[in-house]
Amino acid sequence: MSSSSSGWLFICTLSILMMDEVRVNLPLPDEEEDIASERRSLEVPRIYTEIKQKEQIMINEEHREKKIEQQQEKKVGKVKGKKPSKDAKESPIDQSKKHIIVEHQFTLEQICDQFLTSIDDDDPIKSFGITNEEAATRLLEDGPNALTSRKRVPMWLKFLKQFVGFFPLLLEGAGILCFIGYALQPSDPNNLYLGIILWIVVIITAIFSFLQEAKSSNVMDSFKNMAPSFCIVNRGGKTCQIDASQLVRGDIVQIKAGDKTPADLFLLRVDQVKVDNSSLTGEAEPQSRSTVCTDENPLETRNLLFSSTLILEGTAVGVVIRTGDTTVIGNIAALASATSLDATVLRKEIARFIKIVSVVAISLGLIFFAVGFIVSLHWVTNVVFVIGIVVANVPEGLLPTVTVALTLTAKRLAKKNVLVKNLDAVETLGSCTVIASDKTGTLTQNRMTVEHCVCDETVHSCRGDAVPPSNDSFTALQRIATLCNRAVFDQAQDNLDKNIDDRKTVGDASESALLKFCEKITSVAAYRLQYPKVFEIPFNSVNKWQLSVHVQPDGRLILLMKGAPERIIAKCTQIMIQGAPVAMAKQHLDKFEHNYQLLAGNGERVLGFAQLELDPELYTPSHTFDQEDSVPTEGLTFVGLVSLIDPPRPSVPHAVQVCKEAGLRVIMVTGDHPLTAAAIARQVGIIEGETAEDIAKREQIHISQVDRSQAAAVVIKGSDLEDYSEEDWDRALSKKEIVFARTSPEQKLQIVTNLQRKGEIVAVTGDGVNDSPALKKSDLGCAMGITGSDVAKDAADVILLDDNFASIVSGIEEGRIIFDNLKKSITYTLSSNSAELIPFVLFVVAGIPLALSAVLILCIDLGTDMIPAISLAYERAESDIMKRPPRDARKDRLVTLKLALFSYLYLGTWQALGGFIAYLTTLNSYGFNWTEITGISLEYFRKDSPDFKGKTAQEQLDILAEAQTAFFVAVVIIRIGCILVCKTRKLSIFSMRQLSNKILNIGVGCVVVLTVLLSYTPGITTVFGTKSIGWQPWIIGFPFCVALIATEELRKFAIRRNPHGLVKRLTYW
Repeated sequence: MSSSSSGWLFICTLSILMMDEVRVNLPLPDEEEDIASERRSLEVPRIYTEIKQKEQIMINEEHREKKIEQQQEKKVGKVKGKKPSKDAKESPIDQSKKHIIVEHQFTLEQICDQFLTSIDDDDPIKSFGITNEEAATRLLEDGPNALTSRKRVPMWLKFLKQFVGFFPLLLEGAGILCFIGYALQPSDPNNLYLGIILWIVVIITAIFSFLQEAKSSNVMDSFKNMAPSFCIVNRGGKTCQIDASQLVRGDIVQIKAGDKTPADLFLLRVDQVKVDNSSLTGEAEPQSRSTVCTDENPLETRNLLFSSTLILEGTAVGVVIRTGDTTVIGNIAALASATSLDATVLRKEIARFIKIVSVVAISLGLIFFAVGFIVSLHWVTNVVFVIGIVVANVPEGLLPTVTVALTLTAKRLAKKNVLVKNLDAVETLGSCTVIASDKTGTLTQNRMTVEHCVCDETVHSCRGDAVPPSNDSFTALQRIATLCNRAVFDQAQDNLDKNIDDRKTVGDASESALLKFCEKITSVAAYRLQYPKVFEIPFNSVNKWQLSVHVQPDGRLILLMKGAPERIIAKCTQIMIQGAPVAMAKQHLDKFEHNYQLLAGNGERVLGFAQLELDPELYTPSHTFDQEDSVPTEGLTFVGLVSLIDPPRPSVPHAVQVCKEAGLRVIMVTGDHPLTAAAIARQVGIIEGETAEDIAKREQIHISQVDRSQAAAVVIKGSDLEDYSEEDWDRALSKKEIVFARTSPEQKLQIVTNLQRKGEIVAVTGDGVNDSPALKKSDLGCAMGITGSDVAKDAADVILLDDNFASIVSGIEEGRIIFDNLKKSITYTLSSNSAELIPFVLFVVAGIPLALSAVLILCIDLGTDMIPAISLAYERAESDIMKRPPRDARKDRLVTLKLALFSYLYLGTWQALGGFIAYLTTLNSYGFNWTEITGISLEYFRKDSPDFKGKTAQEQLDILAEAQTAFFVAVVIIRIGCILVCKTRKLSIFSMRQLSNKILNIGVGCVVVLTVLLSYTPGITTVFGTKSIGWQPWIIGFPFCVALIATEELRKFAIRRNPHGLVKRLTYW
């Protein structure tokens, strides 16, 4: 983490210097209106106009396009203003708006006219559809029913690009200059060695960067895997199976349970269809389909099926209205793949630092190159000198060291169930200021459970293994929940051996929750054998109830019903109290309404239960029930209510609280209902203050009279965002507690974009296809490892292996730790720059023979510094790490002015002093006084030097090599003191367990071993230009090391004693 971290830290420094989930069917006013409109729609006869096949073929292309335009204008309206040019660049969101679906609001006649297809209104399965010739024409016009892949940059080209960045070009240029210097002076191999080392650094850095970039997401491939292969269509009056990619607009498609929808369909006939829309909308609950338009929002209406969604139950016939890239899944794919990948916070810092430090290095090189000519330095020597200046200023080990440090942290995170795909994301975790979290499966357990039940007009908790007191009323409620229920356990033996809550079921989420609840009381399978089912009416979106008739042990029949509470209570004339039916009175209805609103207000999905003992004179076990009218559905006895909820994960409330203490905002972004979202948000602590609705309720005023600025929290529906201006966004995002409900993929992307516009570092969690654009756009995308789709995982930077929000908190803590440790590492790494640069300055300015060669500089940067710098990644967290506010990425850089001054002037000065003392002491031992070596660098200690004080040119070079080695050894010894003082920023190093960081201990040992090898090993000394030295340089570095630690302890003591004093303000880095 050394050189690398130092590099990054310097980037910051120099930059500163130069500067659904489960849908809940609640009795809401808007849903009542939906029901009313649905009833009205059912009363209107469906309009059908037969379009003759010949007329379809005769209509020319121009007429058809005009028709389409007219319909779109009529439904959507034209956008006023100047029409953009074809070359104008559009955002992904703007592009997705081109394919807004409005056809769900069309009549059948309009559908036929729009898509020029022939539909049999009496029996859509017999529809003529379009001809094969027309299908071929449309296929040529629209292209295959498949998602278009974006062109990818070849891997070899990506690798070559790593060599043309500013940083690698700088090192490559320096390496080439070294080779030129060697060509001009082949007798001096040092230039050759230096050039080779520089190019090795370039190649290693390029490989590291390439391996990171090679992990680019394969989002489009994941979307393609979601498409079905074949489908059944009606063409030219014939039913045939075709490749799904050959579907076109106007095709009549037949689908059944188990099929994936091949395109976006307008439904013509529906038979008990339920579809899994979770990949698009986030709703975990299966959605019923019908032929009636129930909502203006195409994602909410029931008369559409969307490409790639799975049909869970029933059969349907529909007409294709969108194919390929124009489908809803195509729009999401376009958003995900077209969304630009912004550089991570760490990558931006490194890039900025590299540019700044490179400019500084080049500027100093050019300045001293000019000075070299002024003092008549030979041009070859001058070039080599410039190379030394560049090498001394550029942290060559920056990228490798940062990468190694991040990899180590990523491994630690993996043990905490956080899999890091993009290493740069490790630090971004610690920089986050906002977490935009999905609800289902992240904050909640992604499984419906029974939360409460109401019998005898009393609310009972059923959380966990709690069961209400056993009496006749509860027994009746349990009977209905057990029998009027189509869910069953998966019969695999290993599944049946599991704990009841962990068993897999076959059935929808609500009935599975009731099944598990009843199983805890008695064996459901055995109980159902005692009450054989003789008739059933499944739940449908029109009735909103389910009915079944069973034979009781005494031979009489009983009718059981469950469904939407308002529908069930309307069918009841009696209510069960203490196991006996009593006449329904107003007080009973008031109590029902109170309990219903109490449970629904908590975001729970509420079901009503009723029963009717059938007259044995009219209904016997052999009675034939063949239709709905054959059973009575009025005059029932109301038994009670059961509420269900997808409960929060137990660890989430604490995790949210930790985030708040750490200064992070946790925002819920979900496709679920606002009431459900708000209820869960309160349970986990995302919302603690009042919303405008809460204030209105408390003060008993209309919502329009509330001053919304007084509300601490806000719940915003996705539909409200459509007309938001930038000012509206700023006002909404200024709230500390925010919940976004019923959001679409485009709206999730808008939320992230506007948060980033305000300077927030945004982490987004999600698991569905609908989350992928936001995951990719965010600074840190976190996908679910268990329930997450492949698309979401590909788009994310981090995968939560346990789908637990609390794991993000562990990641944030690790991210903050690595920021602190990188800061320490960079401080340590940069501190050698002064000791490396000063010898070159004195070489030109004072004419003193070079005290440290460029090769030995690389030995420090890439050799002795590497392991100690990386070892700082293993330092423990400071006690207040999760109580600090998030750092401001725009101001709180890794490298600050204080850090630069501390590193260069304080730590660097100690090293330079110790190094020059060792250097001068060695020269003095050969009779060269420091006054005698000033101003002689151009004449002596060179290959062509005349004799100097009785020493030949070769003897002078040998003495200089020994002195340079002494300088190198002394600096390395003092740097051991530097690594110790960099372990802490405020605490005394003696308060820490000094031997707890084993990697640091190993690093210090490696430093000593490497220094000995470089100084005394034959062959190695020849390559690196060193000479064996005596014991004096080792001893000289020691007192400087001790003095450095002592003075640093005094500084830290002053900071601890007066946390707001002058020393803290001036020197705390």
